Amino acid sequence: MAAIEPRTVKLPGAGLSLAADLYGDETDPPVVLLHGGGQTRHAWGGAAAAFAESGRFAISIDLRGHGHSDWSPDGMYGMTQFAADVHALAASLGRSPVLVGASLGGLASLVAVGEATTPVATALVLVDVAPRIEVEGRVKIQSFMRAGMRGFDTLEEVADSVSEFIPSRPRPDDPREESAPARRRSLVLALGSALARQQRGHRRSERPGPPRPDVCGGQAGHGADDAHSRPHERHRER
Repeated sequence: MAAIEPRTVKLPGAGLSLAADLYGDETDPPVVLLHGGGQTRHAWGGAAAAFAESGRFAISIDLRGHGHSDWSPDGMYGMTQFAADVHALAASLGRSPVLVGASLGGLASLVAVGEATTPVATALVLVDVAPRIEVEGRVKIQSFMRAGMRGFDTLEEVADSVSEFIPSRPRPDDPREESAPARRRSLVLALGSALARQQRGHRRSERPGPPRPDVCGGQAGHGADDAHSRPHERHRER
């Protein structure tokens, strides 16, 4: 099967534009992929293609201040702003998507869903984050993120840094050719689990109040980074 090539567009956030890569048929059920702090939409490229191949319309976005998305006009990068972007983006699709968020993207999705007065998503998949996190793990991740604030000169330096932080992860011989089929498979399984619970919920009797999305967790770490508190220029692609 030929590789699925994304279509890059700008989608509406809360008062700014968000860069997004679209994968698959736009008439298929939508899945919005949100990356972690200091990353870009390309972190989800392999998983987005896998979702498209399985019959989902995948949308991988750059969070505000990241990648090619707009910077906050007021310089604010708090969770309120990130969650508002998730809400605005979901509303612009015309139908509720599944939200898949890693770390900062997961927290933003969690807040958007939890504070909404109307349904934002049909399901929520959290990766490397949870409503309650271990302080020790959070501090470890924050330290790792801050260590690379000035960037890296080569991809080999990036691979060395990640290998030191996650010794159990094999270091790629050529970082430019690294793939993550196992992560794609686990993410698709997590999404399938959430969608299955959602469908079972539709068969239950209606209950008062707006329906809430199902939530499931993906491969989890110990906590989330605090990238939302860092100046926007540090999130730009090199």
